[in-house]
Amino acid sequence: MIVMKFGGTSVDGPERMRGVAEIVRGRLPERPVIVTSAMAGVTNQLQRLTETALSGDRAAMEDEADRLARRHRETALALAPGDAALVERLDAHLRELRVLLRGVRLLGTATPRSSDQVLGYGELLAQELLAAALRIAGAPGQVVDSREIVITDDHFGSARPQLAETRARARERVAPLVEAGTVPVLGGYLGATPEGIPTTLGRGGSDLSGSVLGLALDAAAIEIWTDVDGLMTADPRVVPAARVLEQATFREAAEMAGFGAKVLHPASIDPAIHGGLPVVVRNSLAPERPGTRIGATGSTAPAVRAVASRAPLQLVALRAPGRLREEGFLADVLRTVDRPGLQPVAVLPGPVWLELLIPADPSLAPALDALERYGEVRCTPGLALVAVVGEGLADAPAQWQRVLAAAGGIPLRRLVQGPHGASLGLLTDEERAKELVRALHRALFECAAGEDRT
Repeated sequence: MIVMKFGGTSVDGPERMRGVAEIVRGRLPERPVIVTSAMAGVTNQLQRLTETALSGDRAAMEDEADRLARRHRETALALAPGDAALVERLDAHLRELRVLLRGVRLLGTATPRSSDQVLGYGELLAQELLAAALRIAGAPGQVVDSREIVITDDHFGSARPQLAETRARARERVAPLVEAGTVPVLGGYLGATPEGIPTTLGRGGSDLSGSVLGLALDAAAIEIWTDVDGLMTADPRVVPAARVLEQATFREAAEMAGFGAKVLHPASIDPAIHGGLPVVVRNSLAPERPGTRIGATGSTAPAVRAVASRAPLQLVALRAPGRLREEGFLADVLRTVDRPGLQPVAVLPGPVWLELLIPADPSLAPALDALERYGEVRCTPGLALVAVVGEGLADAPAQWQRVLAAAGGIPLRRLVQGPHGASLGLLTDEERAKELVRALHRALFECAAGEDRT
């Protein structure tokens, strides 16, 4: 059995869905389970719908909901002309969505719980469409509601899957379908509490859904299908000479995701690591390409495998003499600044100052104000963290020397060692980040005479 997760660009419209269906049809002997994201941009559209409902503008809300409905109905008609049952299933979801939005407008508030319910409809609609595309292609797709399979806690907006409960549900309701020759299609990003209250796993959480289901079902592999060829040595939009990595370790992939590589969700690797399941990143627009295989082992020699960057960031310094030694102080500070998807990138303690490298996001302003109850707060905005990633870098001083030499005259503010010894971060001004990425990639990868240093 394999779990194949398809991202939003992979299912963005009838042609893309037909392409996915052909990929899946060719893999039927491997007994696939499918996880789909919402169509590209739909989750953002649902977020705007919530905001419009909160504004009280009924006409604008209904217009936006109509646009969402038209997009999915038109996709259904292009995929499966004359399939009235498919259109009715889509309309049933859309009616539920409108009821929720009208409730938000009338109440003038959207709780994290109600927001999760609204944001999940992109996947509910996409799974109906993709299952229909599979059936037409000769792969017997059947929708399975993720909210009945992926059991989570009640941390709405960024819920954490409960593996034991999810495993039991998946084996009870998904595995028998696979054994019977059916292709289950589940919406990613979605879950529910044990009481059945819908949750979401955080933005980008469809990757996590795929990984959790792979672990729950003891899959042979988890495949993440997106619109790029795999993990790369750098962002090709910044470095045109970037190339695809044939393989990477779990730690390397996790570090790349955490430092800003957008191919994988930062949390998506955790369940795969727990179960030792290989993860393969592949391009749904070029399925003949092998992609990147991520596993427990990789290159035996310590080396830089990739350069990634994350911005915008801010360095928050908290002066609290003597308090760093107090029991629970650091935990209290971290809880103060914790927001879904905006956790600190690095925590740098000292004898007097505690420094937090955190995303620059307006929603964190109240949390930064709240830090003042602990002591003096100084904030340095406009920063970026450029990281070189590679297994064993912590024990490879020669690699560190190469990295620092490659940085040349670009001013650096801090060095940040990753927790697993698989990365070295260079903190610099945001405006110099791309220049630093290019300089590092040029020195470490674009070698003379075709020499391969990775």
